[in-house]
Amino acid sequence: MSHSEVPPPPGIWGVPASTSRNLAARDDLLAEIGAALARRGVAPLCGLGGTGKTKLAIEHAYRNAGAYDTVFLIDGQSQATMDASFVTLAAEMRLPEHEQLDPARAVAAVRAKLGRRGRWLLLFDGVRDPSEVEPYIPSVSHGGRVLTTSQNPIWRGLTTVNVRGIERAESVRFLLQRTGETDAESADALAEELGDLPLALAQAGAYIEETGRPLAEYLALFRQRPAALLERPASFPVTVATAWESALAAVFSHQAAAELLSLCSFLPMDAIPRRSLGEYDPLALDDAIAMLRLHSLIEVRPHALSVHRLVKIVVRNQLRRDDRRRWMEAARRIVQASGRISPSTEEEREGRTEPESG
Repeated sequence: MSHSEVPPPPGIWGVPASTSRNLAARDDLLAEIGAALARRGVAPLCGLGGTGKTKLAIEHAYRNAGAYDTVFLIDGQSQATMDASFVTLAAEMRLPEHEQLDPARAVAAVRAKLGRRGRWLLLFDGVRDPSEVEPYIPSVSHGGRVLTTSQNPIWRGLTTVNVRGIERAESVRFLLQRTGETDAESADALAEELGDLPLALAQAGAYIEETGRPLAEYLALFRQRPAALLERPASFPVTVATAWESALAAVFSHQAAAELLSLCSFLPMDAIPRRSLGEYDPLALDDAIAMLRLHSLIEVRPHALSVHRLVKIVVRNQLRRDDRRRWMEAARRIVQASGRISPSTEEEREGRTEPESG
């Protein structure tokens, strides 16, 4: 029995059970979450969509259920969704304000009640802008706790917990357990192709389970048609292909960010040296990086940038044929100038062909 299947304690419990088979214990991250909460009372879990931030927040709630009397998940995507969640929570807490159908009164009442005591945990899921959630967070000075999940890694004044892919050994173990196979070599190669992204691993496991296609065959098919497989199986409510839709839509309305992400999607190296982008205006480059970081679509290291390999696949697949050729050629020039290998065969093929369709 996983932690998420343990019955919740008495009290107010507004947290869903785990909706898919647990990928990995991720005990190191759970320990980091616990330490961050103990230190500040508020811990933002940040990272690319599909890395399992919500699952981690829920897992923390279940593992520490005995420490809380009130645990509630709030849809943090907008003011409207947070208002609705607080009206529901006010009703659960039997506060008279919820009967007035006035979200502002419900929010104020919940914040006042929780702010005077401890032993509560609020999970704000899918926060887009940290400033939007601030008016909803009760005081944590009496021992209350707040976990947020967000693709935005910039939470001024707060130390964030950075959620990335899982360890390779866990990826392999998951794929073998989910498929019932023993082909560890294919599982390892597939985990590499999927960048150890939890959502992608869960999708692959579900597809193999539904179709009966062996791991080795799925791996070969993924190498041929990655974008199409990132849209499958149809039984998945949110796939890798759809998980980043809103983030990519925002980025592609920002010309500099769209151009940088398009270029990076054709660069074969995992770490893209900043100096290789020297022909770009430094301020425009910084603006583009800042925009991409808002959605965790790029990671910034001291002297390099990094884009997840599946983000590259999804972006390449969305580009028009002319734009693909343009960015593949720009990438080729950068690779040649930096003395590295040429773009991979797959990238050349994707630059020549039409985007895959589902």
